[in-house]
Amino acid sequence: MSLESFFEGNDDPGSIGCNLDDHPGVPRFYAVLRAVRERRDVHGVWVGITEVLGPDEWPFSDTVYVVTSAPSDQVAVWTAELQPDEPGPDEWTPEPPARLKPVPAGARVVTVCWD
Repeated sequence: MSLESFFEGNDDPGSIGCNLDDHPGVPRFYAVLRAVRERRDVHGVWVGITEVLGPDEWPFSDTVYVVTSAPSDQVAVWTAELQPDEPGPDEWTPEPPARLKPVPAGARVVTVCWD
């Protein structure tokens, strides 16, 4: 799912990073991930939907996918403020999205998650 689709209108801190003791807030998640997406060495940032609880609740995500030519440890630096687990492995987890996003030659998928 695109950053815009997931974050615009979202005011539910339980929708992402819900296990964080010091949650930076949904708007900060959105701002940091948009900044990552704007980097020249990033081809896209996508939110993986883990669960849809009900019609009146925001979808839940514990995973963001960064399509980049940069190494995983650099993605860790860019997202450190959001306190994710260590980024990796370089694949879609647990499985590719239904509509697979293109990964350009020379790029990889870096998985950023909150477990």
